[in-house]
Amino acid sequence: MNKFWKILVTYSILGVVFNSGLVGQSAPPAEKGKLSGIVIDADENVPMEFATISIYTEDSTLIDGGITNAKGEFSFELNPGTYYVEVQFVAYQKKTIENIRIENRRNTIDLGSIRLQPSTTSLNEVTVRGEKSEMVIGVDRKVFNVGKDLTNTGNSAADILDNIPTVSVDDDGNVSLRGSGGVRMLINGKPSGLVNSGTADALRALPGNMIERVEVITNPSARYEAEGMVGIINIVLKKDQRRGVNGSFEGSVATPERYQFGANVNFRREKINYFFNYGIRYGEREGEGFSDQYFPLADTPFHTRLDRNRNRSGWSHNLRGGADVYLNNTTTLTIAGMFSYDDETNKSDVLYQDFIDNNGLPGVMFEKTTRYDEELETEWNADFSMNLGKIFDPENEEHKLNIYAQYLLDDETEDSEIEEKVFSSSPFQTPDELAYQTVYNNEREENYLIQADYVYPFSANGRFEAGIRGEFRDISNPYEVEDLDENNNWVTDPDYTNDFSYNEDVAAIYLQGANKWGPISVQAGLRGEYTGIKTHLKETSEENERSYFDLFPTVHTTYHFNQYNAWQISYSRRIDRPSFRNLNPFFGLTDSRNIRRGNPDLEPEFTDAYESGYVFTPGKSSYYAGIYYRYTSGVEERISYVTPEGITITEPRNLAERKSYGAETNISVNPIKWWNLSANFNFYRMQTEGTFIPDEGEVQDLSSDTWSWDTRINSRMQWNNNLSLQTTFFYRGQQETTQGIRKPFYMMNASLSKDVLKRNGTISLNVRDVLNSRKFRYELTQPDIISTNQFKWSSREFRLSFIYRLNQKNRPAKNGGRQGGGMDTGGDDMEF
Repeated sequence: MNKFWKILVTYSILGVVFNSGLVGQSAPPAEKGKLSGIVIDADENVPMEFATISIYTEDSTLIDGGITNAKGEFSFELNPGTYYVEVQFVAYQKKTIENIRIENRRNTIDLGSIRLQPSTTSLNEVTVRGEKSEMVIGVDRKVFNVGKDLTNTGNSAADILDNIPTVSVDDDGNVSLRGSGGVRMLINGKPSGLVNSGTADALRALPGNMIERVEVITNPSARYEAEGMVGIINIVLKKDQRRGVNGSFEGSVATPERYQFGANVNFRREKINYFFNYGIRYGEREGEGFSDQYFPLADTPFHTRLDRNRNRSGWSHNLRGGADVYLNNTTTLTIAGMFSYDDETNKSDVLYQDFIDNNGLPGVMFEKTTRYDEELETEWNADFSMNLGKIFDPENEEHKLNIYAQYLLDDETEDSEIEEKVFSSSPFQTPDELAYQTVYNNEREENYLIQADYVYPFSANGRFEAGIRGEFRDISNPYEVEDLDENNNWVTDPDYTNDFSYNEDVAAIYLQGANKWGPISVQAGLRGEYTGIKTHLKETSEENERSYFDLFPTVHTTYHFNQYNAWQISYSRRIDRPSFRNLNPFFGLTDSRNIRRGNPDLEPEFTDAYESGYVFTPGKSSYYAGIYYRYTSGVEERISYVTPEGITITEPRNLAERKSYGAETNISVNPIKWWNLSANFNFYRMQTEGTFIPDEGEVQDLSSDTWSWDTRINSRMQWNNNLSLQTTFFYRGQQETTQGIRKPFYMMNASLSKDVLKRNGTISLNVRDVLNSRKFRYELTQPDIISTNQFKWSSREFRLSFIYRLNQKNRPAKNGGRQGGGMDTGGDDMEF
């Protein structure tokens, strides 16, 4: 997209702002009488989210109810009549408000602030943590308040995601959901270089103490960008709204060696709320793996045993700060900035042993090769954002406009020195050949984003939404490889040297409407996105430019049986555009015989997703059961093949199609008042069809049909002496891939914690991978290569952590409550 179009999109969005007065009229009055209020913690004077509201007629018949939102607010439509209301929250005294009379259909009653007092008897009988419910199940998403999970103390973002049901992170940093890749990662509802750089290091560098919750949205509405084949994972960072100074400080030490410290501080005055997050981490990670390979189609068939040892060590810093400025009672300006810096040393030692073939088995070794790579890696990321929120009607905060702008700059440099020794003569002690290489890889990204979202409630239960968005992304990646020649001169290797640039522009507009008729809620939307992508290999003057416009409809329908039961059916169309790394043909030479690279000719994937689920949240328990189906065209899959030189190339290719069927269930119960038990089960089938033609070779059939499943079981026990024990077990079943088999995987984590310092502090002992079983294993079976592979990062980890809360005692239910989870009634709002 040229500058003209960028300017046009920007001014179109600004036009929405300056002309908002044209649509700034109040919503029409509701057809029924309206009852509203806000629930407040009487001691701390803060809103109480998830408080239960029950509305009864004079004869004690329950006719409506629900839970308060994040601001402690509730609102109901009622026919004329006389009612009483009960307001409840675990570990707080119940409050009843009687003789509420709705005179007519235009009557509006505001109960004002309803202040709940803590129940002193409950505090001694039930030990309830101060964080929100660990899991809140909504009709369109699942919200995991990760601060409640004791095993997450001292963890990174990668560790936390890997501990969430149906989400997994492999050793390359690829995030999958329900067994499939193509997940869109966001921070506070927006793209960020902290999670979208495409490496596991980016997720590991983001400290878990900065994370408030993780939202898993498997079928997003039209308000969200269409990117993400299987859905969106949104990481929401911490930001408090309470008056005065409050915060938390966390430190941890671990073996294998890792040290971490983090701070989250807020300062709220009348019209300004300042927030600050900082995390620093030093860690060393050892990894080891092997690959047994057989090359039956080589001129002389042979076997290779590959052993790999890796060591990664270094520092990472993350700093975030900003302020919410309350310009008046209807307008809020939020300004935020984030900066991260990583400085690491990565060492890799690879041993190749080649054997002659002996009837399909390794025979006598005929060559040995060692390859040592020491890489210095530095990366810094700066992210600046501004959000303006305008509420047009103080009595109806749903009538609003949000304008958001963001600038992102990321720079990553990898500088490697490689030494290779080849031993061709028995007893393979003295090298016959020596080779030296240097690799310089610099990736620099600039990203501009501006968007506006408008919401107009045309009735008490109906709303209209519209929005516009423009995102402009430019990446440059010079990549240079030099070899030391026989005269000790460094000579550029033209086969691996180039300068790759990537430009992506996405402009979008959407319309969405929602309404409720009795127990039935319907939301429908349509999103249009224009995409322009250009790749350029400057040294070889290879350009690839393409553009396309697509429509993405969404439909969400919910039937509310009562305040605790809901059934939802949804549909959305999604897109998964090729990432920069999957388009870049240069990726690394640490392992010279097994090269992973991108493919500049990749096309986007398109997915039609259907989902239906039932939510039941009685009391302190929650149940979810759902089924889903996805049809994907242009499936992107990493394919491995062997060149005539014996080098295994792994690169993404577009296959024909994939059909995915699945059933998922979440259960959370309290068998005993001090014991919470939760479990997730996901069963799925994936059918993939496609063929592949290597650069030199015959057509290969890459069709597969696999059945698999995964589960996560979590047990949490809390006793009256402020002692807690939590264990988590995760299992992922075997899965057939297009070229082989991904082997089963299982892991268990455990944590023991104790509140100290009058509940202002918590000390925790965590053990990660108790069974020392966290291994990534897969088998590859193709005409030109058969291999068995395994890799494992570190052994089990022991970590001691301490958290100190400043004006944030670990006391019952400030913003949460039901230990088994809650039911989110929906809505698309994201944190800014």
